[in-house]
Amino acid sequence: MDKRINKTDIKIMAVMTAVYLVIALFRLGSFTAPQTGWKPERLNESFTVDFDREVTLDKILLFGGLGDAWGCFGSLEIEAEADGEFVPFSYIDMKSIFKWHFTSDVVTTRRLRFTNTYLRTDKEDDKNEFFRAEYRELGFFSGDTQITDFTVENPAASGVEKLFDEQDKVPDHPTVLNGTYFDEIYFPRTALEQIEKRDVLYENTHPPLGKTIIAAGIRTFGMNPFGWRIMGTLFGAALIPLMYILAKRFFKDTFWAFFCAFLMMFDFMHFTQTRLATIDSYTVFFIMLMYYFMLDYYDSNAYERGFFKSLRPLLCCGIALGLGAATKWIALYGAFGLAVLFFMSRGYEYSHYNNMLNKSIYAERQDGNYKSRAFGKWLGKYFYLTGVFCVLFFIIIPIGIYILSFIPIHYNEGQKTLVQAVFDSVKSMYNYHKGVVEAHPYASPWYEWPLDLRPIFYFQGELLPAGRGAAIAGFGHPLLFWTGFIAFFAIFWLMIRNALEKQNSLEGGNKLLWFPIIGYLSQYLPWVIAPRKITFIYHYFSCVPFLILMVGIIFRYLETKNFITRKSIRLFMILYLLLFIIYYPVLSGLEVPRNYLNALRILPRWEW
Repeated sequence: MDKRINKTDIKIMAVMTAVYLVIALFRLGSFTAPQTGWKPERLNESFTVDFDREVTLDKILLFGGLGDAWGCFGSLEIEAEADGEFVPFSYIDMKSIFKWHFTSDVVTTRRLRFTNTYLRTDKEDDKNEFFRAEYRELGFFSGDTQITDFTVENPAASGVEKLFDEQDKVPDHPTVLNGTYFDEIYFPRTALEQIEKRDVLYENTHPPLGKTIIAAGIRTFGMNPFGWRIMGTLFGAALIPLMYILAKRFFKDTFWAFFCAFLMMFDFMHFTQTRLATIDSYTVFFIMLMYYFMLDYYDSNAYERGFFKSLRPLLCCGIALGLGAATKWIALYGAFGLAVLFFMSRGYEYSHYNNMLNKSIYAERQDGNYKSRAFGKWLGKYFYLTGVFCVLFFIIIPIGIYILSFIPIHYNEGQKTLVQAVFDSVKSMYNYHKGVVEAHPYASPWYEWPLDLRPIFYFQGELLPAGRGAAIAGFGHPLLFWTGFIAFFAIFWLMIRNALEKQNSLEGGNKLLWFPIIGYLSQYLPWVIAPRKITFIYHYFSCVPFLILMVGIIFRYLETKNFITRKSIRLFMILYLLLFIIYYPVLSGLEVPRNYLNALRILPRWEW
C-alpha cells in the first residue's frame, strides 16, 4: 500500500480534471455583456425613442450597470404615444444589476418615452447627495424580431446614446448565460468595486479574499458572466485532483482514490456551487487542503520524520486555514476538528513510542532512567515545542493572513488602521449573520441536509416558449448523500466492533476511521448552534469531501468482507454518473421540456 502519488495517479487526475473542465466550462456563461450605459443626472430625466412607424412591441429588455454608489439600482417608467399624447404603458424595476430585466407588456405605438424614476439620497449634515443608477442597454422586440431601426430624441439627457450602442449584445430572453442569478448579485459586483477602488463595497458579510479571487477572473476576461464565474469553476475542477490526493493519502490505494474523486466529480452540489459566482468553491478548496495536510501529520509519526520535517504539514495546514478563514468563516469551524486531530495524533504517537521503547533491545542494556529520558526528549520536541510552533501556525499566521486579505479594500476605511478596519468588519459580519431571521421559501434547517430533503432554487427561466422550462437547483447527489448518511453510522459501528475485538480494520484501525468523522462533524455540528437562524442546504457543501471518504470506507470494507464485489462497485459508479446525466438540466439551467423538469422531482419538497 503506497500513499505516494505516482505517474499513474498523475495521469488519472489529469484525465479526470480535463474531462470535468469540458463539462463545467460548457455553457458556463457569455464572454460579452454591455459595458457602457446612461447615468441620469436627475430624477424624472427622460428621453424618447421614435420608431418612425407604428410597431407592436411585446418585449423590452434592460441591462443594468453598477451606478454611482452602494444599493444604487434603478427604475424606468415607460409611456407609449397614443393620439399624440404619452400615456403610461409599463415600467421596468432594476432591482439587481448585471442581468437582463424586462417587461412583456404589449403595445402598438410609434414612440416610447422612458423616464428615470429612481432617486437615492444620503442625508449628511442636512445635505442630500444624488446617487445615479446606470442603465446599460435597452432592446426592443416584436415577436422573435429585435427592432434596431429607431432614433433617440432628447439631447438634454446626457449620454443616453450609450443605452443603444451595443445592440448586438441584447439577447432574446434572460438566461444564466447572459446575467447574474441568485447570490451573484452580490459577489461579482463587489469584486468589480474592489477593482474600481470604490469607497463603499456592496457585499461585506464575508471576508474579502473570495471577492479578490473573483476579481482575478474579471480582470482577465472582463465584466461578463464567464469572467465572474471562471475562477470558481477552476477551483471546482481543482477539487477533483485534491479529492484524489486526499483519498490516496487516506486509503493508500489508487482505485479508492479514483472512486472518491469520481464521486466528487459528478456530485450535484459540487457542480452547481462551483459554477455559481459565489465564494463556496474557494472555501471548500481551502478546507480540503488544510485537512489533507493534517491527515499527512495525523497518519504518521513525527519522531520518525524528524522534528523540522514533521512541522511542514502543520505549517501548510495553518496557511490553508488562514486562506479559508479569509474567504468564509465556515473554514474556522474546521479549526476545532484540526485541534482534535492534532491532540489525538499526539496520543497515538505517545502510545506507539511507548510500545517501541518497551520492545527495544536497547532498553534492557540501559540504566533504569533510559525510558524516562527518552520520553522526556519526545515530550520536549514532539509535544511541547511542537505545541509552541502550533501557536504560530494555527493562530498567528492565520490571523496575519486574514488581516492581509483586507489590503485590497483598506483604502475604503478612511483614517482607520488596517487592524481597526478588520475588527469593525468582524463585528459587522457577526451581527449580520446573527440577524438573518427573515423567512425564505427554500430555507432548510441543518437536520434536513444529510437526507437531501430541500433543494435551494437558484434560477428559473423566463420568456420561454410554452411547455419549455429552465431551472437550477442546489442539492446533493442522492446516492452520495443517502449512502453517506448510512456510512456515517456504519463507521461508528465498525469502530465499536474494532474496539471490542481489539483488532484493526483494513482501513487502518480506528485511528484513521476517526479522521473523516471528525472532519465531517467539525463542519456540520456548528450549524446546530450557529446564531444564524435561516440556513440553506448549500451550507452542507463543506461536509461533502468527508461524506465521500466515509462512503469509500464502507464500500471498501464491504468488498474486503466479500459482501460486495468490485463489479458491483463499478455498477454503483455507473448509476452515479447516469443520475448526473439525467439531472444535468436542473444543475445547469439547460432549456428542456417543462414536463421533464417536473419528472425529476422525486421527493415531495424538491421544487424547481
